[in-house]
Amino acid sequence: MKGLKRWHRVVLAVCLGALAVPLWFAARNTYRFVAGHRTATEGYVHCDWGGPCRGTWQLPGGRQGRGDIEGLTFQDDEELVTGIPLYAGKDWAVADRSDLLVHAALESGGTAIGTALVLTVAWIRSRDL
Repeated sequence: MKGLKRWHRVVLAVCLGALAVPLWFAARNTYRFVAGHRTATEGYVHCDWGGPCRGTWQLPGGRQGRGDIEGLTFQDDEELVTGIPLYAGKDWAVADRSDLLVHAALESGGTAIGTALVLTVAWIRSRDL
């Protein structure tokens, strides 16, 4: 990359640094997949129109979790359902555990493709100068 101008090197470093963000999300989803617990909602779940659903759930050891529940889509008349099965931690929950791995794989794949694209453009650009 010796052929790159100084500001090209700065742009390259910024682009490669920005690709760390999807890796952070992938690592978080992988950790959640491993560290979560199977549980069910306690009480009613409240879903905003077109927004996230919120509720509470019981974790092992008597701890209670609460927060947004990803993967639930309810109509207004279905919000009064209790005991919805979840996979959850203290402040997060998902309706389907496999969604965590799918998101982690997509984020990791996007990072790999983005890194290859950035490095290819930088390599081609360094040869053209």
